[in-house]
Amino acid sequence: MKILNVGALEILFIVLLALIILGPKNAVKALGDVGTWLRKLRDSQIWQDFLTTSKEIQDFPKKMMDEVEIKKTLDEINTSSRLDRADVEKKTRQETDFTKDFDQNIYPGSTDDHP
Repeated sequence: MKILNVGALEILFIVLLALIILGPKNAVKALGDVGTWLRKLRDSQIWQDFLTTSKEIQDFPKKMMDEVEIKKTLDEINTSSRLDRADVEKKTRQETDFTKDFDQNIYPGSTDDHP
C-alpha cells in the first residue's frame, strides 16, 4: 500500500512519532484532523484530476509503443503487398516469356501467338 509514495511502515512511524511528540490526547485529535483533511482531498476534483493525469502519464509510453507497433505492422503489410505484387508481375512476365518461347518452338517462324 502506497499513499503519496509513502509505504505502510513509514505511515506507522509517523503515527508513532506524532503520538510521542503530541501526547495521547492531542495525537488522537491531530490524527483525526489529518484523516478528515485526507478524505476531503481524496474526494476533491483536484485530486481526481491529479490521478487521471498521473495515470495518463504512466500509460503514455505504452500507448506510444502500441502506436509504433501498429505503424511497423502496417509498414510490413504494405511492404509485403508490394513484394507480392512485384512477384506476381515477375512470374507473369516469366510465364508470358515461356509461352512465347513455347509457341515459337512448336510453330517456328510464326510471329503470332497462334498459327
